[in-house]
Amino acid sequence: MVLFRLIGLLLITLALMALGSDALRSLEAGTVEIRSFAELWAMLHKSSLDAFLSWVTAHAGAISGPLDTVFSYPAWAVLGVTGIVIAGLIRVTRG
Repeated sequence: MVLFRLIGLLLITLALMALGSDALRSLEAGTVEIRSFAELWAMLHKSSLDAFLSWVTAHAGAISGPLDTVFSYPAWAVLGVTGIVIAGLIRVTRG
């Protein structure tokens, strides 16, 4: 339980960092600059993103459409919602 709670908090922290990064990019550019989840993953480790996407299309092609949609969402939203859901589920199961 503690491990999942830490994972949730780590994802929430990463979401806040991504939001701060987007805010700084927007201030520098003078326009709204939002990095998608796919862009963030590609920036961190492009080959793992390519390997994951090729695995999904080979083994679970039915979810590749919805997965592309999620990958186009802002990185802070994907990380933050995932972290909140994980942390919230752990809190609910604890009673």
